[in-house]
Amino acid sequence: MSTDWKALCAELVHGWTEGRDIAGPMANACTALAQPEPEALTDEEILNLSEEHDLCYATPSGILIYPYEVGTEMRDDVLSFARAIIAADRARCGRLATTTTEAP
Repeated sequence: MSTDWKALCAELVHGWTEGRDIAGPMANACTALAQPEPEALTDEEILNLSEEHDLCYATPSGILIYPYEVGTEMRDDVLSFARAIIAADRARCGRLATTTTEAP
């Protein structure tokens, strides 16, 4: 059974519009709806991603250190970090990551 919402909806609509029995697709949709929502990323996971993308570093005591000086260009690192957060969240939710194009 697919948990892809688009696939489930397409299966239901296709069966319904063609006048076929939709008991199976309806049961699949009900099963998917009964699944618990995935949990959000934890603070620790977000901080780990921020370190991987060079936005900050955590000391053993938990203090965050930002490696940038005033006036430093952070655009690429911030965009990379944001994309990593979105991809990690989508992966946790079972959704495919989308491709992005960089703005000029």
